[in-house]
Amino acid sequence: MGRVKSTTHTARPVLTRRPLWKALAAHYKTIRSPHLRQLFSDDPHRGERLTTEAAGIYLDYSKNRITDETIGLLLQPAGDCGLRERIAAMFSGEEINVAERRAVLHTALRVPETKRILVKGVNNVSEVHGVLDRITEFSRQIRNGQWRGYTGKRIRHVVNIGIGGADLGPVMAYEALRHYSHRDMTFHFISNVDGNDFAETTRNLNPEETLFIICSKTFTTLETLTNAYTARAWSVGQIGHEQAVRKHFIAVSTNDKEVSKFGIDTANMFEFWDWVGGRYSMDSAIGLSTMLAVGPDHFRAMLAGFHAMDEHFRRAPFDRNLPVIMGLLTIWYNNFFKAETVAVLP
Repeated sequence: MGRVKSTTHTARPVLTRRPLWKALAAHYKTIRSPHLRQLFSDDPHRGERLTTEAAGIYLDYSKNRITDETIGLLLQPAGDCGLRERIAAMFSGEEINVAERRAVLHTALRVPETKRILVKGVNNVSEVHGVLDRITEFSRQIRNGQWRGYTGKRIRHVVNIGIGGADLGPVMAYEALRHYSHRDMTFHFISNVDGNDFAETTRNLNPEETLFIICSKTFTTLETLTNAYTARAWSVGQIGHEQAVRKHFIAVSTNDKEVSKFGIDTANMFEFWDWVGGRYSMDSAIGLSTMLAVGPDHFRAMLAGFHAMDEHFRRAPFDRNLPVIMGLLTIWYNNFFKAETVAVLP
């Protein structure tokens, strides 16, 4: 696809210089002091009205320092700044990451196979499902015992090695979904280059039953490769043969040359794309550890849930749009209350 059209994304004045911003600032002065108890006392039905629901998720945003007037004022810039057009541009594969001239298409990772999204002339939905099918087959082989380690033993321990989005997403997903995990397998995550982390993680693992997943797009990330070579030395040293790497290491990467140099069979390398940002990568092949834990069916159900929320974000009116409302509240708190930290309390 070509570059994002400038008329869509750059032809609007800065939001903070608009009269509407002054109106928000004036409104803030009237609402910054009253306690939430007072807001509920003045408006007993706000708990019913300031809520919305989509894709099985219920959002109650009544416990915020807002009124109907606040929401009305915040919704105006959402429309005026071209948010609807920006959303459409993201979903269509335009290069809205202007710094790196890339599309931002993590949403394509959960689109049904029948859809088409072209990026530089390539239908990336087809590519996504090609990789999804491959990790599905691999997961089934591991979970049913068809894939065996170098000495013929079944894989019972999976260790994901990555950093940033290649670690945080898989950890979060595993913790959230571990109820569905394979009870005869254990799952572990290493991102810390401190050798003690590796030693403690592998203390009770049998190397003949352990599979390492090395997650690095370039396969040159210093922290990840440091841990990967530590894992390689541990595995080869314990099993006693260099060829063990081919049965105990999997790569999630795009650099087949470096993967092969490490000793991993490139047939066991699963790719992802530069239009997938690290923090959004858990539903790409980066989520292989998640699929191994919960199984392909549950993983695909998770993708379907993501897609349902994507479609809600894409099409719902802003006043009932969960991601938009949460984003507007962030603007409200960040710019006026100077509250720059969000607590997530499940």
